[in-house]
Amino acid sequence: MSWKKNAVSYVTWFIYTVITGLALLALGTEICGRAGLSEYMGIGLALGYTAAAGGLAFLLHRFAAGRVSLFEEKRIHFTVLGTLLAVALFAVGFFLRIQGIGGAEYGSSIYYETAKVTEDQGIPESVHGAVYFYVRLLRGVFLLLGNNAVMGVWLQILLQLAASLFLFLAVRRLAGMTAGLVVLGFCMCGPYMVRSSLELSPRMLYFFLVTAALWYMSAGYGEGDDEPHRLSHVSGFFAGVLAAVCGYLDILGFALLFVAVGRIFCRGVDGGAKRKAAAVLLCAAGAILGFGLCICLDAWLSRKAVHRVAGAWLSLYVSEGFALPAEAGGLFAENCLLFGCMAFGIFSFWFDREGERISAAVFTVCGVMAAGCLGILTEELPAFFSLYLTCAALAGVGMGQCLHVSPAKERETAQEENPDFEILMEGMPEEKPRVQFLENPLPLPKKHVKRVLDYSLPPAAQDDDFDFPVAEDDDFDI
Repeated sequence: MSWKKNAVSYVTWFIYTVITGLALLALGTEICGRAGLSEYMGIGLALGYTAAAGGLAFLLHRFAAGRVSLFEEKRIHFTVLGTLLAVALFAVGFFLRIQGIGGAEYGSSIYYETAKVTEDQGIPESVHGAVYFYVRLLRGVFLLLGNNAVMGVWLQILLQLAASLFLFLAVRRLAGMTAGLVVLGFCMCGPYMVRSSLELSPRMLYFFLVTAALWYMSAGYGEGDDEPHRLSHVSGFFAGVLAAVCGYLDILGFALLFVAVGRIFCRGVDGGAKRKAAAVLLCAAGAILGFGLCICLDAWLSRKAVHRVAGAWLSLYVSEGFALPAEAGGLFAENCLLFGCMAFGIFSFWFDREGERISAAVFTVCGVMAAGCLGILTEELPAFFSLYLTCAALAGVGMGQCLHVSPAKERETAQEENPDFEILMEGMPEEKPRVQFLENPLPLPKKHVKRVLDYSLPPAAQDDDFDFPVAEDDDFDI
């Protein structure tokens, strides 16, 4: 899924470049500081790496542009290879989580103490929807398998694996196999994600719900942007409803609206301006209706007034002052790899003259960063977790664009290989050729005509007796 380049696209690229550049500058300064060098040398280190990433991105794109026909012929083989790599990443991620279960500290978790089954302990009410449903899910696991905190950790691992699968499928569908594998690599092998799966927290349940909604929104919008997709108003309405439900569970879920609206305006969507405007209105109506239904359902289940439930939800996200979203310790090497991959996107943006794929993710990053800096987000679902996943998606899209060849680039490559390409293409239609059937050499069957028995000699009544007169003593047949 990509969007036609316009003024907004270049603004989002500038924001993406600023975020990536500042992160690389900070990391370069930290590397020089740890090595005992002057921190000012970090500027040169960041610039040198950015230049190297640009050169490598250009070489990868030239390599892909020169082998377009090979990729098309071996598309099935590359798909199978990508699937095998994804399975291998899942296996490695599962092994890393099993290795970390023994050293995890989960017995003293507040969620374990709240959800464990005791004689007179019920589930306390919580304004935060994600926390409430997570505690209920954890209580159900403990009811079935006993008050063992390890069972809760296994639940976390399964939720994260399922969420990572949904995220991989969605990103692969929207940006290609390369982008999906990069995102899956960070989700499966990143130390931050491995550590998050071993902590009893509503993050993994919410991660699962959001990625399932993202997978639904990506349905029908694939990497092949040249094929038109029918714009469905019903699909847009339900996308707004899903974003509202996730937003009610935690305000971070409203970031899905960037994807829900962005899919309407992506390239290859079959629909005019009025139809797209109607789709946006229906998506907004679905979000408003879905949020209102969640408030009313909560009020009915808790037997409270609707305005009190809405006021409690709003009070949960009141700004608590300005603070930069950050995560404590142990992520330096991981951040180097993450922003190092994002540096490729600074240059791969220019490889496609017609489309771009970063707008929705960049708007999501800006929205989450603004909410985190203003202190709107909660401690249960901090901004850093969402920023990590969104930046991983941007890193995958940036690297995937290096291997993506636009139709205009394919035409230029074919013209370089064959100087008579334009002459050969004259008079040929731009769209894909339709199937041409051979003319049937056999005669077509004639239409059945009901026939009427009509003779020139009308039958007489005396001529309808066919018995031949025979004498009584005729014994010829004896």
